[in-house]
Amino acid sequence: MPEDTPTSITNYVSTREAHEKYGLSDGQIRHLLISGRLRGRKIARNWLVEPSSIEEYLANRPKRGLKPGTKLGPRRKDVAA
Repeated sequence: MPEDTPTSITNYVSTREAHEKYGLSDGQIRHLLISGRLRGRKIARNWLVEPSSIEEYLANRPKRGLKPGTKLGPRRKDVAA
């Protein structure tokens, strides 16, 4: 296969390389691959991931915490057991 085709493995990086470059853990990257949120391939027992899919994920991933405009309910008083 020519090297510039999308199925060539030269367009992919290992989960370890992705971890070092993007700061996501190996396990998190594998989870995102299995759930289909990242594009990649599994060769034997190793995953390879497309760097462009990680960049897209990082640019559009859900932010942690409350959404803007969310109001908190009343505080609960400590209940003695």
